Amino acid sequence: MITAADYAWQRDWEEIYTVTFVKGADEDEVLRRFGVTHPGEVTWDDVYERYEERDGENDLVVVARTGDWVIALHMWGWEAAENVFLEKMSRGGEAVSVMRHDYAASHYFGHAVDGSVRTTFPPNRPGERDGAAPDALLDDMRDLGLDPDPEDYSLSGRVAAALALASRITGVLFTPGLFQDPLYGGTFGE
Repeated sequence: MITAADYAWQRDWEEIYTVTFVKGADEDEVLRRFGVTHPGEVTWDDVYERYEERDGENDLVVVARTGDWVIALHMWGWEAAENVFLEKMSRGGEAVSVMRHDYAASHYFGHAVDGSVRTTFPPNRPGERDGAAPDALLDDMRDLGLDPDPEDYSLSGRVAAALALASRITGVLFTPGLFQDPLYGGTFGE
């Protein structure tokens, strides 16, 4: 069973990113839902250059397929950490999104099925759940250390636990190794 320890690597990774797991859509459809109109081959250099060009923001998203799921990675971005976005990504399938945003100390977890947001919460405050089925994931949340009634609200390990929760839903272990050059993606909002 996947645990937060499987995501210990992310502690030393980027401080802002959003990863979204999407089932029921192919890579091009996931990018289209993101707002990418001209997908194509990109590299990690492109991702970093776009970040520099946009003064610390990024409008470039990349995708990779693993099994039945497409994983969208938005480095230094948080657009996917909104319920409206999650509804759109899950239409005709399912979507799970996890955002790490260390600077704002405001992380995000969301799960939606066929356009309906089932459960959302900030991993550093798991008691603040929302959605059509806010308690649907409680057993796994508690098992992963995301107890909604903790004795303390330590930030330590919360993103790793949220990623592990996403993996338990999807059956997919997200690793940076899924994204090797050349990447497939594009910019959105143009």
